[in-house]
Amino acid sequence: MARGRKPGKRAHKTVKLSLPKKLYFILYGIAGNNEQKMNKLIRLIIEEKLENTTISELAQMLETPKKEEEEKEE
Repeated sequence: MARGRKPGKRAHKTVKLSLPKKLYFILYGIAGNNEQKMNKLIRLIIEEKLENTTISELAQMLETPKKEEEEKEE
């Protein structure tokens, strides 16, 4: 008899990421044409970037596109 998933919240959230085709194939090649290794590589890159940035730098990354849009409208 098959057992279902244990009740409760998941430990990890799933995030879907859209990459440009060129970047996708570069990362895919580095990972040795293995999508699981590529996903691990992307995760490590993101985790490393988050470890080395402050909260204020992350907030600036979110604000920058808004400022550029406002300048274009004027």
